[in-house]
Amino acid sequence: EEAEASTDASGQPQLRLRKPAQLGQHIRRRGEDLGRGQTVLPAGTLLGPAELGLAASLGAAQLPLHRRLRVALLSSGDELAEPGSVPPEQLPLGAIYNSNRYFLRALLQRLGCSVSVCAPVPDRLDATVAALRAAAANHDLVLSTGGVSVGEADHLKAAVQAPGGLHLWQIAIKPGKPFAHGWLERDGEGAGADSGAGQRCHYIGLPGNPVASYVTFMLLVQPFVRRLQGVQGPAASGLPEPIELPAHFDWPKPERRREFLRVRRNAHGGLELHPNQGSGVLSSVAWADGLVDKAPHQTIAHGDRVVYRPFAA
Repeated sequence: EEAEASTDASGQPQLRLRKPAQLGQHIRRRGEDLGRGQTVLPAGTLLGPAELGLAASLGAAQLPLHRRLRVALLSSGDELAEPGSVPPEQLPLGAIYNSNRYFLRALLQRLGCSVSVCAPVPDRLDATVAALRAAAANHDLVLSTGGVSVGEADHLKAAVQAPGGLHLWQIAIKPGKPFAHGWLERDGEGAGADSGAGQRCHYIGLPGNPVASYVTFMLLVQPFVRRLQGVQGPAASGLPEPIELPAHFDWPKPERRREFLRVRRNAHGGLELHPNQGSGVLSSVAWADGLVDKAPHQTIAHGDRVVYRPFAA
């Protein structure tokens, strides 16, 4: 301590300095944090608690912002049942619970999006076209899950091309090959004053398999959404930078596509592999804390250093 408080003989408070005070000591000088003309919050900055406090410290009562991105979330498939609608023991043969809707909505909301969950779309071309047209009218992005493969009941490719077009259909990754990106024309019907009627709405179609839907969202949709929100630089990916870690497993099977394996870090500083890498095994995503990014035709032996993409810092 540099000073000691006490009282004198008459009971008056006094302060005794134990060492001489220095000029400017304990004085906060104007401009020591930020200088005149300095850029404080560049365009594209995500506003977290520290950024909001910094703006307030400068007396900024208002900031120019991107409005919340409006996303319509569609699920396609006659086989889908909503949780709570029927108990598991009474689930019809071939039916599955619609898990994708719930984790995709949560992921979008975590990104700050305003999410509209649309009614499930039956496996009919006319119903799919109508659902896409309605969703495009008031949203910036329509995100669908399921119906983007090549089965007889997969109508999304033709449905998107009716009111819009496709830039991309299928990518060489596993899981996640049936991935689509394109646009939908807004016809203005039912559009709000600021909805951009007569303009295009972005469209992304995710696979129906839950793991493939989750992985493609994290790797492809998340950075796309952040770019639409104005985020610039490395922060746009939404994921920590990949690092190299030793694999504590063997993967002798070469794959012609780029492959993403569900793994988690262990107590020994390496990565252990979930035993079931099926694209429908959603428990592997809940178990994992990241992905191994494996190049095409690559095999992995125990001890090899691999590219690890963590889900969170």
